[in-house]
Amino acid sequence: MPRIAPARLEAGATVLLEALGTPDPAAAKVAASLVDADLCGHASHGVVRLATMYAPMVDEGTLDPAASPTVDDADPGALRVDGNRGFGQLTGRAAVDAAVEVAAERGVAAVGVKNGAHMGRIGEWAERAAAEGFALLAFVNTGLAGRTVTVPGSAERLFSTNPIAVGIPTFGATPHPVVLDIATSQVAHGKVTKRSVEGDPLPPAWTVTAEGGHVADADAFEDGAGALLPLGGRSAGHKGFGLSVVAELLAGVVGGGEVFGEGTPGSVNNAAAFVLIDPARFTSRERVREAVTTLDDYLADATLSAAIERPDAMDGDRPLLPGAPEHRTRSDREREGVPVGDRTLDALAALAADLGVADEFRLG
Repeated sequence: MPRIAPARLEAGATVLLEALGTPDPAAAKVAASLVDADLCGHASHGVVRLATMYAPMVDEGTLDPAASPTVDDADPGALRVDGNRGFGQLTGRAAVDAAVEVAAERGVAAVGVKNGAHMGRIGEWAERAAAEGFALLAFVNTGLAGRTVTVPGSAERLFSTNPIAVGIPTFGATPHPVVLDIATSQVAHGKVTKRSVEGDPLPPAWTVTAEGGHVADADAFEDGAGALLPLGGRSAGHKGFGLSVVAELLAGVVGGGEVFGEGTPGSVNNAAAFVLIDPARFTSRERVREAVTTLDDYLADATLSAAIERPDAMDGDRPLLPGAPEHRTRSDREREGVPVGDRTLDALAALAADLGVADEFRLG
């Protein structure tokens, strides 16, 4: 698989975004977010989205490439951010930046986000808050879009992947913040889409069919076969189902978005509830560093067995704090380049040709 220098990939993504109608410097900011997702190992939310999701949304009028988010801070403890159906990468950035200002003054800030279109990798906003010294809790729904997830005992598509993210600053105890960013389904739908683009099969644990089987063909899933299981799968899916309900309602109520059952599904339009907390209002930075270091050392002493299967992201000789796999992957790809599959490259090149910028879009 070819590797592309991050700066080159970012420049190429910027060319495509500008051709879609995104002004500078907004195009560069969105491109940076997309490439950051690729850098940290979440290609499902990376530049492939330009061809598989964003360009079609612009064509159908559900994503305004020139829109900017607006912030209502009339109540300083309860911010409201309207993405105006522009790029969600801009909306997430605006929400965190506004909340950081409030949390720095008051200790806590709550943000309701609506009309976020697609807000990208939610973990980015947790990382952004943590970099400023704040913890973040995020609950996101899709505004009636992306019905791909079932509920325990069913194979009907009823929910979306409704992500939840948490970021915790470590103030130097680790080279990265503690960041948990998970779908409330077995896997984010974007990972299915990425496998469809690249022609890779789906693992059996991801999906279920009405007959109790699973969907191996990613293209078939994209065409409507089966459904994603809630997080926990066949034996403990009630836990993922509960988390999905919580995210759906908090985003719908605090963010002002619709919840499933209220309207007609369309293109993704994220609503979200963000809460930022200043840990220094409750303890010292030294205590945070001590707690993180102690827990990390404790996990390092865990006994691992080669006979017990682990997720790829947790591969290694010790358990990793959330955020560590992304940090390791980012460090590697900043040095060695971002691996981009041939079919993803073909899809991006085809988009560039359609937009009339084939000469400007060069990743080689």
